[in-house]
Amino acid sequence: MLYALILAGGKGTRLYPLSREDNPKQFLDIINNKSFLRNTIDRIKKVVALENIYMVTNKDYYGKICEEIPELNKDNIFVEPANKETPL
Repeated sequence: MLYALILAGGKGTRLYPLSREDNPKQFLDIINNKSFLRNTIDRIKKVVALENIYMVTNKDYYGKICEEIPELNKDNIFVEPANKETPL
């Protein structure tokens, strides 16, 4: 059985000026009018059952993820208690 974990908590600082804190890169629709996040889900669910797809984000993006990927079980979305950002 396969599982997938998608990290979707970035603050949008590395794809500036397109990506901003209020609309980070995972929500941008640069390719085929779908967000990076939607494209990722669409690719992964071809090989991993939807109930085995998990996502990690921060509290600011939880609502956006629920809107963007409504078919993902809300219990499969983990909200980080604090933002730790990957160092540059």
